[in-house]
Formats: sequence, structure tokens, C-alpha cells
Amino acid sequence: MKTKIITVPGFHGSDVKHWQTWLERQLPGSERVTGIDWESPQIFSWANAIEKHIDATPNRVILVAHSFGCLASALVASRLPEKVAGLILVAPASPQRFSMTGPIAVDSRPQNDISGFLPNRRLDTLGLLVASQNDPWMQFSQAEQFSRQWGLTLYDAGNAGHINSEAGYGEWPLIVEWVTSLQVLLESAMVNLSIQLPKKLMFSSSPYSA
Repeated sequence: MKTKIITVPGFHGSDVKHWQTWLERQLPGSERVTGIDWESPQIFSWANAIEKHIDATPNRVILVAHSFGCLASALVASRLPEKVAGLILVAPASPQRFSMTGPIAVDSRPQNDISGFLPNRRLDTLGLLVASQNDPWMQFSQAEQFSRQWGLTLYDAGNAGHINSEAGYGEWPLIVEWVTSLQVLLESAMVNLSIQLPKKLMFSSSPYSA
């Protein structure tokens, strides 16, 4: 059965110039998750909306997420391993930047963040975490930590900002390559159960230049 591609934008959503919007045009049948208030980043509300969208399809899914959407997608992958076949997390936002009710202002008084609600173990899925060396929303060292913790291949995108439309990431052929490669691998394994899925995925090593 063909895996379904579902995109999950981050805080403020993904505009018409964003690579997620472009990706949806390149992959017929892909869908953007619905039922989320993009201006209200609340981890459980977003995760519940993603799960509801997944439940509406009989297929296993690949979640292609950006920013805060990566955090919600990782949580969903830990809760629905039988449905989330693959993950591609691009420029995750730091969970320390968000409370249960929304973003934490840099100059605000200390608040409890959402880091304790995220999975702290290897995810039972294949995938990739794409991180930038100068992302204002997450330090590269923290992205490395999450890739190890969740068992995802880490891709160093160099100085790519937040890997969004503002950073020049609109038309992005490499993301199509990653998604389709993961899809082919997963579907081959579903057809031929003798195929052993690798613990890590090997992806192109040449970073995209915006």
C-alpha cells in the first residue's frame, strides 16, 4: 500500500513561497495537515490534529514537518508507530522556546517548557532530521542531540537559517529526493517482508544552497 505524504508546517504556517507548499505541488496526493491554528503553537492540540488527520487515511504515512511542526510530529510518531512509517523533520524549533500555551518570549519570566512532553527514546520509524548551523530557533548541537535520541539520520544544511521561505527555501529539489527515496524504501519493505530496513538512512551529502 502506498504511503501517504502529510506536511506539517510550523508556527505561523507555511506561505505560498515556502518549500512545503512547493513540495505539495510536486507530489500529487500529498496533503497538508488540517485542523491546526498556526498562530497558536500548543503541542498536544497540534499532535491531536495530526493524529486525527492520520486516522482518516487507511495508509501508513510519512510526516514532512518544519519548525514547531517537527515537535508535534515526533510526539505523534511516538504515539502511533504503527501508522507513522517515516519522518522528515526540517529545522525543528527548540522545545525550550514554547510553553503549554504558546511561545515563550525571550525576556519573559521563567516558564515551564514542553521539553518534558517530547519522546526521550528512539522512535520506531525511519527518518531524517535536517538542521542548520545558524538556525535562530534551535542550536545545531541540540538538533544533533535529538537526531541521536530519536534515531534519525542527521543532515547538516550548513548556514541555512530557519530553512524557510525567508531563508530562500522555496523550490527545493533535495526535499523531493529525500521524500521519494524514503517512500520507495518503505513501500519496498511493505511488499517484501524479507527486506530489513536499515537503522539509519543514507542521504545525499551535498547541502542545498539557497
